[in-house]
Amino acid sequence: MAEFEHLFDDMELFYEELEALRVSGVMNMYGAPKWLEENYDLSRKEAVYVFLAWCDFKEEEQEKLLTC
Repeated sequence: MAEFEHLFDDMELFYEELEALRVSGVMNMYGAPKWLEENYDLSRKEAVYVFLAWCDFKEEEQEKLLTC
């Protein structure tokens, strides 16, 4: 999505951070957009975009594991 093009270079970092957050179990992942806002100075729309993209990535990752 062109609106969030400026975030594309940082997506790998965001994914790594979100995965570390998930594995740590310190919070429910539905709170991750707020966490992204606070820790990466993202707007609400940017944080939700990153979070939903990460969710899609995780879903695709799961589907690949299930088809092997």
